[in-house]
Amino acid sequence: MPSSDHTFARHDLVWLDTARWRDALVAPVSDAWLEALSGWFSHGRPAVVRRQESPSTNALSLGVALPPARGKMKIPLLVERGAVIRTSAPLTLQNALASAPSGWQPPLRDLVDAARRRGIEFRVYGSVAWQHLSGEPYVTPLSDVDLLWATRDAALLADVLGLLNAWQKNTGLRADGEFLLPDGSAVAWKELAVRPRKLLVKRAAGVEMRQADEVHALLAEAARHDAVRNDPGVGAGLPAIDWPSLGASSRASSLLR
Repeated sequence: MPSSDHTFARHDLVWLDTARWRDALVAPVSDAWLEALSGWFSHGRPAVVRRQESPSTNALSLGVALPPARGKMKIPLLVERGAVIRTSAPLTLQNALASAPSGWQPPLRDLVDAARRRGIEFRVYGSVAWQHLSGEPYVTPLSDVDLLWATRDAALLADVLGLLNAWQKNTGLRADGEFLLPDGSAVAWKELAVRPRKLLVKRAAGVEMRQADEVHALLAEAARHDAVRNDPGVGAGLPAIDWPSLGASSRASSLLR
């Protein structure tokens, strides 16, 4: 069971006490949703942490997405934190691979391998994750792969953005998702790649528009902090980000190596 001061991040997986989750509901849920959630939790399946909407520090905003065959409903629920018996980070793409459509598995495995050669571990949420967690079909021909990843290295960030662009062009599959910032907030990595002046930043309890330069500076400062911590003789002079455009991928084939 998580400690009382445990910090829950968006996309984290949360398992509730099956004997008392109904009593732990902070906000009412319709009868139809209660029935769907009862079936869901009785199979030992988790909910996912979503943006926190309650001012109460004892309440946790969660969500469960039902498969397309059941209307593809996204059910929000607000529960007492004490009902949480286990939590984990989002699934790694490596772990979810076996549940992806068979035709997707080889290109996804190539993406996992290419990322790991760069020291990046992709995590996954959305339809691929729900399909793995439930054993029910969620992925359709229109689905994309929602990836979650992080680095404090500006040059590596640019490289991985190029990798994802190349992977989409070469495979015909679509990737989406978020890049995690050092302060725990996130931005859509596709927004980063098109070099906007402002970025929509998603925080645990809200969203805000920030100047892109502020976001880049946050990453650079975190990298400087790491460099100084690892080697006090290292200071400024870290590389600037050369942001690739999603529209250009002359290095597409080499990036996948």
